[in-house]
Amino acid sequence: MYMPYDDVNITVPAIDQNVTKYEYAGDNALVAIPAACYQKEEAFFGSASNFADRAPDGPNGMFYFRMSDPDTEYAKLANMTDCSSGLVVLLHGTSGVRWNPVSYAATLSGLGWVVVLPDSQSQPAEMGYKGAISLKNTSEIDTSNYCGAMDAYNETAKTWSKPFMYSTKVENVLNNGANYAEYMERNYRIRALEMDAFVSKRESLLSAFFTASRVFLLGRSEGGAVAGRYYNEALHSKLSGIILSGWSCEFNYFVSCAENALICEDKCSKDIPVLNVVGESDSYFASNSSVSADVAKSENGYGGPITGNCKATMDAQGFNGPVVVMEGGGHGFLYTHDNAWRSVLGDFLACPTATSLPSLQRPGCQEQSGVYTCDALSESPPCVDWAVNVSVPLAASTLGSCAVGTTSTADLHD
Repeated sequence: MYMPYDDVNITVPAIDQNVTKYEYAGDNALVAIPAACYQKEEAFFGSASNFADRAPDGPNGMFYFRMSDPDTEYAKLANMTDCSSGLVVLLHGTSGVRWNPVSYAATLSGLGWVVVLPDSQSQPAEMGYKGAISLKNTSEIDTSNYCGAMDAYNETAKTWSKPFMYSTKVENVLNNGANYAEYMERNYRIRALEMDAFVSKRESLLSAFFTASRVFLLGRSEGGAVAGRYYNEALHSKLSGIILSGWSCEFNYFVSCAENALICEDKCSKDIPVLNVVGESDSYFASNSSVSADVAKSENGYGGPITGNCKATMDAQGFNGPVVVMEGGGHGFLYTHDNAWRSVLGDFLACPTATSLPSLQRPGCQEQSGVYTCDALSESPPCVDWAVNVSVPLAASTLGSCAVGTTSTADLHD
């Protein structure tokens, strides 16, 4: 395909379907564990706690590491059901385990969750589809700035240096049409195969947390598109909820047809609650002035109707759960709306089946047709110039446990 914006031709290979070749993502995963689990296993990790939520008053004492001995370390995680709230499998966006996903992991581990982030950018060079040039190990990752990159890579591959190291531009999408749609399907296939490999190889981890507590699937941006669309019975039968951040669950340039935007391929139980949080001004998926909107309205484009969130798809499929639009927020709404995000996230994790979350029943949130539009829950942005604004207090979940009259988590396991 020719990419006119970048003036480059790329050759898009067919995707190898051998699932075992995609074990790298889980075997090189980044992991965050809560303080209680770190204290329990401090001798095993042999390093000081190195992870904290947003300063100045966020939880600390958590531990963040890259897998180096996967079988041993996953077995250790499976024994953390007694020191944690549960397990979150977090799928990162296009650029890998950096920026938003790592901040999410800090928030989640601070709330008591074990977080596993399979690393798609750890793909071996010989596969040739994508991948960072050099990975950082645990001691090399700087986790000191919640609003910073907290980069898991010494060096990343440049845009288009490998076929699936892409950067989205409307001009490129429209120049190729059907080819670009197929390109995104192959990109998704890589991520789906990585998940198939992870679920198959680490089913004992998923089973341990399913039996003892809860398992959530959270996807951010490209990872949100994967978490929304992906289906695997061995995973979905164990889920207490799906969380989609920065993804709209609709036919846009990211998928080749409306069917491929359906949540879990329309195969999983509709009893699984779904939380969808998006920025009102998301440059990729918003209903106006976004890549999705521009491609859909073009004479040679595709997709639509573009609403910018998952509500229409959830209603059509019969899924329940909150749909939240961050007022004025962009694709990376964390940097402006972190307090609003974490309050909704905390409530949903505490009680995913609640019919009403307290964090959405406040003056700064307005509901229309089942979609909540919420302000930032802070007078100043929590992140300024990619650094923490310590003058902004940390918001917390307002729901400590499931409210009376909601479906219990046990019911989801039946």
